Amino acid sequence: MEIGVSIYPHFVNKGKALPSVLADLKIKDYDFVQIFPHALGLIKNGQVVEKNLRSVENALKGVGVNYTIRMPLSVNLRDSVYYTRHFKVARAVIDVAIKLGAKIVVMQSGRTGRLDLEIEALQQLADMAESFGIKIALENTYSVKDTLYVVESVNKENVGFALDLGHAFLSAQGDENRFLEDVKLGTEKTIILMIHDNFGKLSPQVEPEDTLAYGVGDLHLMPGEGKIPFGKTLKLFGDVPLLLKIKDPDTFATLPTKKGLIELLTSI
Repeated sequence: MEIGVSIYPHFVNKGKALPSVLADLKIKDYDFVQIFPHALGLIKNGQVVEKNLRSVENALKGVGVNYTIRMPLSVNLRDSVYYTRHFKVARAVIDVAIKLGAKIVVMQSGRTGRLDLEIEALQQLADMAESFGIKIALENTYSVKDTLYVVESVNKENVGFALDLGHAFLSAQGDENRFLEDVKLGTEKTIILMIHDNFGKLSPQVEPEDTLAYGVGDLHLMPGEGKIPFGKTLKLFGDVPLLLKIKDPDTFATLPTKKGLIELLTSI
């Protein structure tokens, strides 16, 4: 089973340089990482910052870890007002993936706006990425069905689904049966499976520091700390890479080894 870890920007900015973070994950036997190139100084004003590419490339290749690329969370290709700006950044991220030799780019589906714009933009980005063997994985913001509709409408061999189980559980409002039915819809199109935990509750709206006390929202907890049935879920998939998405720095610093995480996931 291939398992990676998302390196959120604040993990690198808490006194640890990228090579050190990568080395820690390599020691724990993880297979790949997800990096945010815009947070590593590789994109500015919608353009690739060429002079900064070498140091990031050296860090990745020096440690000897594989990597996927993540677009900024702000990218919304459904936004008709600022579409040009969003597309410019998205295109720059694809360019970074090409220059770094990454094979998967993950982006989140837009929340609101024109669906036709997102579909058309993804077709253009897919054409740009295809000759370099790059796949674009579209992550469900919440609804699995909505994101799958976009993937199927794009209709490109190198565009698939980044199935975020945490978001799907919230979309199903914590209903296990509904969640598993939604997940089944995405199994064939899934390029990468994203794992983190929550309680399946979106309301009431509370202050950020109160979310865990109430158990609401997209908490990005370690598997087993929420209510997602990972054991049942993973049985629905074949050999698909898993990406652990944990946002708490203290939890990140004490991640189990890859073997330990597999044992945890299969026991839940």
